[in-house]
Order: sequence, then structure tokens, then C-alpha cells
Amino acid sequence: MVLRACRWLEQVLTRIELGAALLAFAFMLALSVADIVGRNLFHATLPGGDLVLRQLVLWVALPGAALAVAAQRHLHLDPANLTARPAWQKLTAIPFNLGSALVCALLAHAAWSYWLDEWQYESADAVWLAWLGLILPIAFGLLALHFLLRAVLAIPDKAA
Repeated sequence: MVLRACRWLEQVLTRIELGAALLAFAFMLALSVADIVGRNLFHATLPGGDLVLRQLVLWVALPGAALAVAAQRHLHLDPANLTARPAWQKLTAIPFNLGSALVCALLAHAAWSYWLDEWQYESADAVWLAWLGLILPIAFGLLALHFLLRAVLAIPDKAA
């Protein structure tokens, strides 16, 4: 029952993350086209367009990283995966996923602290940019959750 709930939660999260990444990509594409047309036809650009595009790159890449973890297609650097032996992968899946979850949780905490500082000192006309910066703590939190779910899902059925 716990494994089923974890699978369901991961499916819901991946749908939300995919939707966020696709929406950000579509907005990024539309903003780029508008910027190109504005520059070539009107010799003007959208104010803050470059800043928004930089933030949207994060809104595409970081949910994509969470999707890669959910699909188990993220970068494997642990020594057991270098040998590509399934028995080693089964033995190391739980500790490596828990370690990765811990690192991502620490990064989420640091990103949250950074965002709070940025929010506190942001000028009134650039508050919207601070809101876009929320992707960092959210994404690292989601990555931590995905790694935690991967650790739970790696538990053999008999032990669960």
C-alpha cells in the first residue's frame, strides 16, 4: 500500500513537472520570437525580456531534472553503477538515493535562504523577478522528494 501511494505521488508530481516545463518552454519560445520580431521590426525589445528568459531556462531545466530522477535516467556517478551489475545496483539504490535526497534537501534549504534574502532586498519594480526565482528552492525540494520516493520504491516488496 505504501509503495502504491509512492508510485501514485510520483506520477502526479511528474505530470505537474512536465506541465510546468512545457508551459515554461512555450512561454520562453513565445518571448524569444516576440523579442526577435521587436528587435528586427521595431528596433526595441521587451523590458526585462532577457532576465525572464534566463529564469525560464531554470523553469525548463530543473523540472526536467526531477523528471529524469523519476524515470531513473539521471546521471549515475556512484561506483556500483559504473560496473553496471544489477546486484550492486539493488544493494546501493537505497543508500545512494537517500544520500542524494539529503544533498538536495540541503540545497533546497540554501536556495530558500537565498530566495528570502533576494525577496527582502528586491526593488518594488522587480518583485516579479524574485517570484520567478522560487524555482530553485521548489526544484531542489522536488528533487529531494523524488530521490526519497526512489529510495522507498527500491525496497523489496517482501520488506514493504
